[in-house]
Amino acid sequence: MTTAATSDRLPPPAASPPPQRLLSLDALRGFDMFWIMGGEHIVAGLVALIGWAGFEPLLAQFSHVPWNGFVAYDLIFPLFLFIAGVALPFSVGRRLELGDPRWQLALKIVRRGLTLVLLGLVYNGLLQIGFSHQLRWGSVLGRIGLA
Repeated sequence: MTTAATSDRLPPPAASPPPQRLLSLDALRGFDMFWIMGGEHIVAGLVALIGWAGFEPLLAQFSHVPWNGFVAYDLIFPLFLFIAGVALPFSVGRRLELGDPRWQLALKIVRRGLTLVLLGLVYNGLLQIGFSHQLRWGSVLGRIGLA
């Protein structure tokens, strides 16, 4: 009984401080993910619900256009790559502070990039029966992996 009573009075182990986050980058990532996950449908629903004609030009900015113009929607993917690039030094720096060797981090980065390229190829038909030359090599996942 004394052992249990003694262990109840021991202070809890010291917790490591939570990792520092760059909140502006998290907010920008959330904004970008909103559009990646289909935010244009929410904007279209709001425009249809409210019925204000002033929102029609805004709605036109959130759909792909044929290659005869440029709209805000065309910035979503480059913004995602920018966010990933800005976040990378923070992630690698933290792992280096924790003592991970550089070669191990480099191997992890290369492995993750190659995995994304392979998943992009699989998604675009690499494993289809009757493999043909019409495989789309330039997938979004592949571009993320290369970046």
